[in-house]
Amino acid sequence: MNGHGHSHGHGHGHDHDHDHDNDEAEPLAPPLLTQAVLAAQRGLKSDVQRLLDALADGVLLVPLSEHIPGATPGEEVEIEDELTFRPHMLVGDDGTVFAAVFTEAALAQGLSEALGWQTGEDELEFVYLPALVALDLSQADLGDERLRGVAINPGDDSELVLSRDEAASLVQGIALPLVGYVDRLPEGVEGKTEIVLGADPPPPELLAVLEAARAEESAVLGLELETTFNPERDREPHLTLFLTLSEGADRERIAEHLAETAAAHLPPPGYLDVVFRDPPR
Repeated sequence: MNGHGHSHGHGHGHDHDHDHDNDEAEPLAPPLLTQAVLAAQRGLKSDVQRLLDALADGVLLVPLSEHIPGATPGEEVEIEDELTFRPHMLVGDDGTVFAAVFTEAALAQGLSEALGWQTGEDELEFVYLPALVALDLSQADLGDERLRGVAINPGDDSELVLSRDEAASLVQGIALPLVGYVDRLPEGVEGKTEIVLGADPPPPELLAVLEAARAEESAVLGLELETTFNPERDREPHLTLFLTLSEGADRERIAEHLAETAAAHLPPPGYLDVVFRDPPR
């Protein structure tokens, strides 16, 4: 496999041109796999499960940097031996390398033009692979370096970046929440958060630093630390700080201050959620 420079991230624009019989025609809905990738950007386990269901019967396109010997573009080939090909890869500014796959050829246009991707000296071509086989490219090793994961539809609004472990779980048929995408839970999902009964109590030093920080914040009316788990968002139980603040308090600043104070004393998995409770009326 070979690498090509690309500063990886969200926010790449891409324009799509469609031909219609008339200006009033409804645009075609994206294929189901593209829709599933878009939905999985919420990161919720149920959305990832729907993506997995679509991947199981889907096909992903891998951009080729070189022609496959003996293959004719656009024609299906019988594969008798192991298929060997050189895909284009994504290389970040920090040198991290991601595999690149697409749900539709048109979604690669913006990125391929920006990076000058070609197949040999010709127009960019793709190899069409069963989707889970294509995702398994993320597990390849590049000399002494391991790929960091795979980007689905990089450069498009439907871009979904999976870590190596996340891609591996999908290949194994396991849907996990994509914790890097979960930001705010949709209405109704937060209610699935449960307090884990029988969990180990928070470390005493953590409670001590939070109480000291609370004494500095007059707006904090109540502070409670619990181990919680939400199956839609979490991979394992973790601590949640429940805060009750006075009316008009600067929620964001106080939450950030308390989270920073707690950071050095958090037990595994090493992160803290902050949930606000309404003050008593």
